[in-house]
Amino acid sequence: MHRHRSTTRALAVLVLACLCLLAGDAAAKRKKKDTGPQNPNRTEFGALPAINYDTDLGFGFGAIASVARFATGYRPYKWRLELQAYATVKRAPGKGAEFPFHDDYLNMDFPGLLENRLRITARVGFRKFANTGYYGFGNDSKFDKPWESIDPDEDLAAYQAAHRFHSFDHIYPLLLVNTRVRLWDRSTPAQRKRIEALVGLNTTYNIVRPYPGSKLEQDIASLDDGSKDAQTLGKLLRGTDPALLMVLNLGLLFDTRDHEFTPTRGTFTELSVRSSPGVQQDLRYAAFALNTAWYKAIVGEYLSFAIRGVADVILGDAPFYELTRFGALQPRDGPGGGWSLRGVPRQRYSGKVKLIQNLELRSMFWRFNVGKSRFLVGAVGFLDAARIWADLRGTELAGQSVDGGTFKVGTGGGLRVRWGETLVIRFDGAYSPTERTPGFYVDIGQVF
Repeated sequence: MHRHRSTTRALAVLVLACLCLLAGDAAAKRKKKDTGPQNPNRTEFGALPAINYDTDLGFGFGAIASVARFATGYRPYKWRLELQAYATVKRAPGKGAEFPFHDDYLNMDFPGLLENRLRITARVGFRKFANTGYYGFGNDSKFDKPWESIDPDEDLAAYQAAHRFHSFDHIYPLLLVNTRVRLWDRSTPAQRKRIEALVGLNTTYNIVRPYPGSKLEQDIASLDDGSKDAQTLGKLLRGTDPALLMVLNLGLLFDTRDHEFTPTRGTFTELSVRSSPGVQQDLRYAAFALNTAWYKAIVGEYLSFAIRGVADVILGDAPFYELTRFGALQPRDGPGGGWSLRGVPRQRYSGKVKLIQNLELRSMFWRFNVGKSRFLVGAVGFLDAARIWADLRGTELAGQSVDGGTFKVGTGGGLRVRWGETLVIRFDGAYSPTERTPGFYVDIGQVF
């Protein structure tokens, strides 16, 4: 706990110091700085060390670069590319460092095709997530801590293995392509007003490697005992062998935001279905998602209110690792982690029915330039909540419901830095009063 607080303070101080130096340097070099309209036909470059921190993943390092081309008649830009090479390092219990997460990708976004009627987004990437969470299923799944009964001085190996009780290694290369076709558009220069159709394909090859003695290994072994619990668990614990997963995305998108990356007015709603034909292991399922965000300016960009609601329902035999994710346009982990329920461990809750709610009070209050680069700095306070059900019907294991309990909650605040028009850096500190766990996240992009 003390280590998390120290890291948070150190990162916050470093970020604020860098921003002050940048602003001071810019002020020293100019008597009057042009803050008028930018050239609509321009190319924006951004490159940063991918140095960040996530409570669940550890200290991240690598590099991220983006290039965006702006042109008259295109919103938010004509095209944009983002490239990342990234890994994290975290202190392992009872030993030195470990590298739990590796994420390399190339994001491509082409919104200006066919005279602005077609938008194609794509991601090619590779992920290795060595401490993917597995706690069982349902809103009342247990967070056991077997290491608390082990003295590391007497049995270091057992102590280290116990800390992996709720983890497994998940490796998956991926290819995600989404096509957005504009069906209706009444947008103005100040604000969008459009409806788009979503058609896409999300392909991954998944390798699941349980750790010896872990809960996942125990649950997989229990599937063969023929009991009622084994039958119930077998309906949820699918996809434990290596498998190719191909998921078709279909949906509608309604967008009236005034800005894609730091909106203060309007709404963005995704109504989608994602479906797998079961290429391998009979992993046939359909998932329905409603992901809607609303933004209201109170005092312009200086103070605004944002709210998001997510309902995600899965029917059929989805792999168990998909039960901790939601959405089709931008699949996210949740509930739990920095993209859904801040302060709660990533992949903490798993189920076929998920409700997620996020409230944010936002303020963007400080503009400054460094050379030709423009920066906008702000802050946010937030409250996250979620409720999970293991299946569409009530689920019992060992004679008890796994769907009990109340909404899980996370709350906190953070800092936002926008570089140019498209690169938003997010710093969030959180605490969950229901889990009694802290969280700190540094990432790219708004949560919603």
